[in-house]
Amino acid sequence: MKLFDTHAHYNDEQFDEDREEIISKIYEDGIENVVVVGDNIENSKKVIKIANTHDFIYAAVRNTSK
Repeated sequence: MKLFDTHAHYNDEQFDEDREEIISKIYEDGIENVVVVGDNIENSKKVIKIANTHDFIYAAVRNTSK
């Protein structure tokens, strides 16, 4: 079975110490795709960086500019 996590926050500062380890582990455990969600400009920038460095992670960002 292919697993797709549709809403994650690996951009959160609680993951700053071990983000890469956790991302590697979830992939090894069978999560084949992940959507990481940004809810403000700064978090969205982190989300894009994470998605750009992991082929199986997608970014969902919020545009707060009007």
